[in-house]
Order: sequence, then structure tokens, then C-alpha cells
Amino acid sequence: MSTTEARPNGVDVTQLVQTVEAILHALGSCLAVGISYNAAALGIELRGLTFDLEGSLDLHGFLGLSDDVRPGYSNVRVTCHIDSDAPAEKVDELCAYTQRTSPVLDILRNPVNVTVTRV
Repeated sequence: MSTTEARPNGVDVTQLVQTVEAILHALGSCLAVGISYNAAALGIELRGLTFDLEGSLDLHGFLGLSDDVRPGYSNVRVTCHIDSDAPAEKVDELCAYTQRTSPVLDILRNPVNVTVTRV
């Protein structure tokens, strides 16, 4: 995701982009732990595991410049690169199971009740 520096009313919008990117980092970390742990439990040896994560974000929603644009990611894309000698079917099963049991992926895919209280 590329960003441009903007400071409407003195607000550093690049800080927002870094903050929402933390969600992508959390997702990648959660998937990495899940795949690594479950691979070990299933006897699947991993030589390498990397992720490419991208999110589409239109700052018009966050800045209140458009009611037609949501303030968060409109979509997130994850590409998982697994280097293993295990059969492709086993690696696919590992990835599918990890997706079903990933807490961060669940939070992103399903509505969560969130309460914000000002004190």
C-alpha cells in the first residue's frame, strides 16, 4: 500500500495508515503461528513460510469526505508462500484448517461487538 503525506488541520494522515497496517501485521503473525504450530503437530516440515498482505483503504471515509466510502479496509488480500516437501493436498489442508481457527482472521471476517466508552 502506498501513502502520500497529508496534514489536514495538522493531522498526520500517514500515522493512520501505519495504524491500520498493524491489522495486516496481526493477521500475518496469527496465520504464521497457526501454520507453524499445526504443521509441527501434523508432522509437516516447513522450510519456509512468508506472507504478502495487502489492504485497500480509501482515506475519504476516515476523513469524512465521502459517506459512500467506509473508513476501514474495503478488502484484504493474503498470499501465503509455504516451502515444504509435504504433498500439496496436506499443505492445502493445513492452510484451510489454520484459516478456520485463526482468531484474527475470524475478527476480520465476522462482525464483532465493540463498545467504546469515554471517561
